[in-house]
Amino acid sequence: MGQILYNARNHFYDKSKIYTKIHIFYYNKIMKIIHCADIHADSAMKSNFDGEKKNKRKEEIVDAFARMVDYADKNEVRAIIIAGDLFDTKSSMQKTIKKRIAYVISTNPQIDFLYLRGNHDEDSDFFTEDKLPNLKLFSKEEWKTYSYDDDKIQITGREFTSTIPAKAYSELHPDSSKVNIVVMHGQVAGYETKKDGAVISLPKFANQNIDYIALGHIHKFRMEKLDHRCTWCYPGCLEGRGFDECGEKGFVLLNIEDGRVKADFIPNSRRVIHAVEVPLDGSMSYKEIMQCIEERLGEISCEDIVQVKLTGEISEETDIEVSSYESALAAKFFYIKVENYCQNKIDYEKYENDVSLKGEFIRLVKNQAGLSESEKSKIIMTGIKALAGRDF
Repeated sequence: MGQILYNARNHFYDKSKIYTKIHIFYYNKIMKIIHCADIHADSAMKSNFDGEKKNKRKEEIVDAFARMVDYADKNEVRAIIIAGDLFDTKSSMQKTIKKRIAYVISTNPQIDFLYLRGNHDEDSDFFTEDKLPNLKLFSKEEWKTYSYDDDKIQITGREFTSTIPAKAYSELHPDSSKVNIVVMHGQVAGYETKKDGAVISLPKFANQNIDYIALGHIHKFRMEKLDHRCTWCYPGCLEGRGFDECGEKGFVLLNIEDGRVKADFIPNSRRVIHAVEVPLDGSMSYKEIMQCIEERLGEISCEDIVQVKLTGEISEETDIEVSSYESALAAKFFYIKVENYCQNKIDYEKYENDVSLKGEFIRLVKNQAGLSESEKSKIIMTGIKALAGRDF
């Protein structure tokens, strides 16, 4: 007791804080662990942003990692599990990003970083130029275990590339008397098929004395029960990189107390990516379309990233001005992209009997037996616009 109080006094000068720390240590016995994955710190982001904003987003991904570690420091987290794809490429990793992440790890020696490499990570030793005693790696050859809280908590992981040998499941022998966390990177069979990942058969882990399976590979949060004791979880990525990674992003905080694991999702992203559908209908003016878009975007933060999808059926008189809408809204968000998915509503009866080039064209297309109604509609709309001298 005296030694612990001495240490507390050396770190905390407020008496109330001293007693708070001692109370947590003796009575609550809470062990805190963070589970994160799929950070993709050196992602090129080739197709999502341009120029300065692309570079800024690359920096913000690393910022998200640093912000998570800062959270861990302030909340007395003992270990951070990185369940694969800390980086995006196996080769030509950006040295500045690598050094910055190494710096974050090295300046937090009180936290262990348990890093299991994923299908995007390089195969060579991680951070070979830096000596990071608090960086713990896993192996491809066998299951490797790290123990905490006087061996009461065991974190076991193994790296797999494309396939998982059947015997790998039987080689895992969790002790029923301990809290067991299993770390893997791959695709859970039957859930959101994604290429380049080992397929994980969760039923083979059922009723095997596992408390929590920390997964990586899928970029959105999902957590479900496997059996009466075990929960499996994808924490998702720390920051969305494109419009296929919408919604709040973050990590999972594990509070382990009295042999039980409580998992909570902690939002951590600097910006949220939104995909917003804006339905249009009939004949609409530029002003009316802009009003529809702005109504749908009203609750979104100006710091966020937005994809607007224009949908519905519009008349041939309605012009869709994608680039103009983007320009008008550009100052209201970090980044906005407008895409047109509208279908053209053609009033065939209006032109079909016309004694004109337009009427003849429509009749010709309608009589083409090899075309679907959708194809006929697109061809007719394109032709009408061309005859009117409008863009199409």
